[in-house]
Amino acid sequence: MDPSRLHRLQRGLELALNQEWPQLDKTCRHAARISPAPIAAASDSTRRIVATVATDGGESRLSLDPIRINVIRVADSDGVVYFEEFIPQSLQPEEIIRFFFAGDDRLRRLLKFLDLKWDDLLPRSDYQKSHLVGMLRELLEWAATLKLAAEKKPTLILRDGLLRSILLSERVFLALKGKLSALTAKNNHLLAGVAKRAAVISYLSVAFGIRESFAGGEPACAEIGAELEEEASPSQYRWMGQRCMGCLYVARLDSGDGVPLMPVDIASWQTGQAGDIMSLLRQSARGSFPLRGYPQELMTAHEHARLGEFETEMLEGLLMQQLAERNPAVAQQVQQLKLLGRRLIEELPDGQK
Repeated sequence: MDPSRLHRLQRGLELALNQEWPQLDKTCRHAARISPAPIAAASDSTRRIVATVATDGGESRLSLDPIRINVIRVADSDGVVYFEEFIPQSLQPEEIIRFFFAGDDRLRRLLKFLDLKWDDLLPRSDYQKSHLVGMLRELLEWAATLKLAAEKKPTLILRDGLLRSILLSERVFLALKGKLSALTAKNNHLLAGVAKRAAVISYLSVAFGIRESFAGGEPACAEIGAELEEEASPSQYRWMGQRCMGCLYVARLDSGDGVPLMPVDIASWQTGQAGDIMSLLRQSARGSFPLRGYPQELMTAHEHARLGEFETEMLEGLLMQQLAERNPAVAQQVQQLKLLGRRLIEELPDGQK
């Protein structure tokens, strides 16, 4: 790197930081007013805790290329599998929605329960169109959450991620929020979402670290508040309007200096029970592995939702069988391409895979 280029980079970085620094300094001063409260041990240790997770083939090392089909599975920490669906990706968004709902009676019942029509699911923006499979994945996970909320046994229902969405339309999200609010109240459930990371918490962690707000390493939590969350959020992620049903907290859910701070959303209609929810989350995260301070039920649900090696081989075998029945020549070409792809991956250095 020649000196002139290095000077330009330093100057450009300095100018950008000059613009960003006042906002960071302002947010740090606001965050300094937050005083975390200890999380007490759970007094109701008998309450059931269940987490739902949706995973797709990409997360499970399932490759159906060059056939453009995606697989989505939704499961909970009890091992119940709610959905296993194949999505054809060669269709247009409207065609995918029609195809998907035409073939699944459970999803038609879901729309009826939410008082929605299939075209309410259609993406409204280019971003939503490019993330259509992600939207369907998220919708199915919310559907599993609704199914749990309809059960009678009092449960802490955990969502993998925060209680908000940038993929579902506002109409769909509000319908989900209304039903979840009614069902959790009727059946005495608690509802929370826990994410491994969030841009807001990463930003605020600078202030928390400077002020040593969470010093001591004991379980503690603090409500962020809507004003500070909006201030600390990247502009493209300010979804706090209609497509959010949670109040954001930052929490250390287990003891130890190395335990990370977790973003936690508590259902907005249950903030009066935040202490009970945090105590149950502390109970769930105690000694969790491999990610310390992360609710064990969420990790268990991930294991149930992901496709294992045997299942992956079975699905790929089913695909090849159906291709061979339709056109043996196509099946042979697909098999050759898959074998070539695997050989290239195996021959790449570890850092390039």
